[in-house]
Amino acid sequence: MRTTLLGQEDNEHFMPLDDFLTEALDLLREKPDAKEIVVERARFIRDAVATGTYDDVLAMIAGS
Repeated sequence: MRTTLLGQEDNEHFMPLDDFLTEALDLLREKPDAKEIVVERARFIRDAVATGTYDDVLAMIAGS
């Protein structure tokens, strides 16, 4: 998320906090009993093992 916590507020690679909160709350409203909520923009991270892209995703997150 794009917040001031770690200085990402201007980083276009991070999701704006307001967008994240809106989507996450919408998902919770739609599925109040969900065991997991994943915003669409983060799905590639959540599914990295299943899609075989874990190493690539990890390298991208680490900035390699």
